[in-house]
Amino acid sequence: MQFPKTHRELKEVFTTAAAPEIVDLNGEYLVDMLTVFPSFKRFSHRKVIYQDNDKVKGHNILFGKKWGYFLIDESICRMVDSVNVAVINYNRPENMLPIRGIRDQLRCVDKGNLYIGRFNYLLAGKLYFLGYFSLEKIMQERGCPAPAK
Repeated sequence: MQFPKTHRELKEVFTTAAAPEIVDLNGEYLVDMLTVFPSFKRFSHRKVIYQDNDKVKGHNILFGKKWGYFLIDESICRMVDSVNVAVINYNRPENMLPIRGIRDQLRCVDKGNLYIGRFNYLLAGKLYFLGYFSLEKIMQERGCPAPAK
C-alpha cells in the first residue's frame, strides 16, 4: 500500500484503520517513517515482535544492532477520536532514559501484515505527537527475509 503524504490524510487512514489484535503482532516488520523524521527503511530498520509467556514484547534493529526494547498493550488514543490502539511502550529498564518515553500507537490496515502508527513521546506526564510511521510484515520463506519493496 502506498500511504498518503499529508498529515490530514494519514490521520484519516489511522482513524479508519481497525483496532489491532495484539496476538496478530508476531515476527519482523519493516519500519517506514511517513512524516517528520527521515526514514531508515533503506537501512532495514525493523521491529521484531514476539510472545514471551503472556506478554507481547519486542525490540528494534537498525544498522544490525538491537535497541529500543518494548512491551505491547492495548489502550485508547484520546488524541484521535478515542480509537482503540496497540501501544508499543519503551519504558523498560534495558533502554536508556531518553528512549523510555517513546509510546507508539498502532492501528491495523491489513491484519498481521500492515499497520499505521503514531510516534509519540511522553514528557512530564504529557504525550506529544511527533509523526506517523508504518509497519510492514517481512514475509519469510525458508528462514530468509523477503526483499523490501
